[in-house]
Amino acid sequence: MGKKTPPRTNWVSVRLTKADIRDITGQAKLAGISRSELLRMRCIHKPVVSRTDIQTAKSIEKLGRMLKHFYPKNKAWASAEDRRKFWRTIEELQHTAQALRGNQDGKCSPK
Repeated sequence: MGKKTPPRTNWVSVRLTKADIRDITGQAKLAGISRSELLRMRCIHKPVVSRTDIQTAKSIEKLGRMLKHFYPKNKAWASAEDRRKFWRTIEELQHTAQALRGNQDGKCSPK
């Protein structure tokens, strides 16, 4: 189960132009969250990850998994350096996917 958030009982009023509201609404829609949640995350400096980034991250992870099937483990045509380059590419794909998701803890291992 996730953490239970305390009730939000305090309000902050901000004056914005119609263009600002449209921009905030568009950003919230891209991220798949409410305007309030978007503003809350921005105010406390949390990263806002858009759905597009999450979908892109999933696609990159899928490419990494597909590429892993072609890893030249016991192939005579691949030198040790070729295998290292191959594996580095897979790890870079995983790191890129994590960065898109906002998860940059440095721990990454292709699954």
